[in-house]
Amino acid sequence: MGKNLKGKECGKGICQRKDGLYYARFVDKTGKRHEKYLPTLPEARNWIEESKYADALQKGVHSDGC
Repeated sequence: MGKNLKGKECGKGICQRKDGLYYARFVDKTGKRHEKYLPTLPEARNWIEESKYADALQKGVHSDGC
């Protein structure tokens, strides 16, 4: 888990850079890493959750359609 500039834990896949931006990343089910820079911690957490949910839905659609 990454830490912010004050030393607090940000959560899995999130850390804060020296310039204040939060760096969020996760690995999808195919093994591809997705990463994004966001201005606030709540935005970074929301992006990770939404991206993981979209990845799970997308994989379900492909496996049902094939």
